[in-house]
Amino acid sequence: MIVKKTDDGYEFSTHTSDGAFLVTLTLTDAGVETLCTVPVGVRVSFTPLKLKKGTIKKAIGKERWKNFLRMRTLDIPTMFIDRHSREFS
Repeated sequence: MIVKKTDDGYEFSTHTSDGAFLVTLTLTDAGVETLCTVPVGVRVSFTPLKLKKGTIKKAIGKERWKNFLRMRTLDIPTMFIDRHSREFS
């Protein structure tokens, strides 16, 4: 999963296991969470969906969330967060 800092929050992006979709979860500084699903290779787009607060944390799991919080604390602009990683420097 790629996490990058944006002007107003963070984006969590990953492709589905079959590569058919790019899934982007957005967390704004105001705490608003959205889901955007983009089909790969097709000219179709879906309207981003507003999510309940805490959905991203549940969706990415405890380890990725812990690594994201550390990334945010260290003010790292972009990084790959592996769900199996225990720590990063």
